[in-house]
Amino acid sequence: MKKILFVYRGQFQKKIMGIAPDFKNMPTEFLYGMNFFDKEKFKIDYIIAPRTEKRKGIRKLAWILEFPFARISKIGLPSEIYSIYKDKLNQADYIFCVNDQTSLGILFAKLIGKLKKQKVFCIIMSLPERIKYFRWCWPVRWFINAMLKKADLLLTLSNFVQKNFIKDFRLNAQKVKTFYFGTDLNFWRPIDIEKQNFILSIGNDMNRDYQTLVKALPENIHLKIVSRKKINILNKNIEILSDISDEQLRKLYNQCLFVVIPSIKLKNESSGLSCALQAMACKNPVIISHIPAIAEIFEENKHCLFYTPENPEDLRKKIITLYSDSNLRTTLANNVYDCVQKYSAKSMAKQLEHFIEAY
Repeated sequence: MKKILFVYRGQFQKKIMGIAPDFKNMPTEFLYGMNFFDKEKFKIDYIIAPRTEKRKGIRKLAWILEFPFARISKIGLPSEIYSIYKDKLNQADYIFCVNDQTSLGILFAKLIGKLKKQKVFCIIMSLPERIKYFRWCWPVRWFINAMLKKADLLLTLSNFVQKNFIKDFRLNAQKVKTFYFGTDLNFWRPIDIEKQNFILSIGNDMNRDYQTLVKALPENIHLKIVSRKKINILNKNIEILSDISDEQLRKLYNQCLFVVIPSIKLKNESSGLSCALQAMACKNPVIISHIPAIAEIFEENKHCLFYTPENPEDLRKKIITLYSDSNLRTTLANNVYDCVQKYSAKSMAKQLEHFIEAY
């Protein structure tokens, strides 16, 4: 039986494992399919590397490397992961790193001669976009390239990003494949609740562009934003919510007329994808920034409405169009609900199982 180890470094996973280790009554998409693996074929384990906890010991020492690296690249490098979890890591046959930070942390261990027998698969999210911060810095580019070449398989979130990633980092195309992110359809689902007269926006990541949304918002529309980010609401009819439960968020998805997910102009990052999938799984229409990686998955005017990033006039037109046309909202909701069924947490497990068999 093959031993699979997932490497996480986030509060989502810690929350799930701490509150609902049986994976019930909580969304599990940020486990990246771990809970849907075939337990008769694979022995599954995981680690959750520290991130926000107070640094001490080896983590304090590793910060000497991570701090300047993160300042330049805008990506963390938790090089201490191997030292802390070497027993579990060395017992695994396959190691799945679920984001850029854990990927670089594990690949650093391989670069210095560790984990020689283990196959390391890395899900790459932000690195293809963040190259704009260090493209000019050859030592950092060389260092990252050296780590990436130690991976057995690199997984990007779209075919579009895959091509750019291979080109920008001069990678072996045979070692880079596309992995489509999914959502937990068991949790994010339509519920029988009455619609209310408001629209919804959500997200905390560095690419979220709420100021464009605020500028675009018509005076007569009530907007609720679920975020911890500081937002200047310009005296508009906007309500800021934070620290709400997943159940409360699911209720909001089902109550609102539609969801708007604004992002800055991006080329290679899928900002807002997880929130869009959650809303769509709740059978709600979505307006989202036109991002190539997301436009690869969803068709405009059939599954969602796209707007030009950082363009409040275009976003305003799309908001007014969708707000005033209930038939369009129904059509988009029905179409995207059918489409999103293939982008599930279970489908992520199937994809990863396929890669294990292929490699």
